[in-house]
Order: sequence, then C-alpha cells, then structure tokens
Amino acid sequence: MAKTYTELEAWAIFIGALVIGVVLTSVFWAFITVPEDVKKIEKEIENATEPVNIEKPNDFITFCDKVDGTPNWDDKGFRQCVVKDTSEKNLIVMNLLCKKFNLSLNYGSFGVKCEGKI
Repeated sequence: MAKTYTELEAWAIFIGALVIGVVLTSVFWAFITVPEDVKKIEKEIENATEPVNIEKPNDFITFCDKVDGTPNWDDKGFRQCVVKDTSEKNLIVMNLLCKKFNLSLNYGSFGVKCEGKI
C-alpha cells in the first residue's frame, strides 16, 4: 500500500531534495574546477624548485671567523660581522675589516660591528 503525503510534507521533501542537489552540485564543481590563482601558485612552486646558485662570501666569512666574530650575509650583498668584545684590539681589527669590504663600523653595548652592502 502506497503512502500518501500531505501537501506540507511534499513541499518539505521537494525543498530538501533541492537543497541537497545544490550542495552536491557545488561540491562537485569545486572539485573539478581549479581557480586561476591556484594554477599560478602551482607554477610558481615549480619554478621555485629550480636550483639557485648562491655563492658564499668565503673571504668575508674567513676574516670574520679569524677575529672570533659572528658573520651574517645574504645573497643581496648584505654583510655583517659582530664581535662581542669592545677591546681596543678588536676595534682596530674590525676597522681593517670594514675598510677592506667597504662596510661601516659601529660599536656599543652589542660589541663591535661591521655591516653594510657590498
């Protein structure tokens, strides 16, 4: 024996099915379509994985290590060497380092620092 629905139940079933259909269709389209931004990001990731040749400034690092300093550098030409002790000897040696690499000399509570861009 077939069940009969009232008009209100029929409308509720219809609207529920419509909502479920819209949701499922939206989820389906979200999975099969990829936005342009995502495609661009994927291409940038592929390009970013290409090898990059970064050369260490070995002479700067060696000089800074010889004076017991902490060398910092980047690929854009920034160089920094920090020695924590502010003795007169360190000031003279760091002055030589700064002149050799054309950096600026600073000293204070942090120690003696040569920094700048080459």
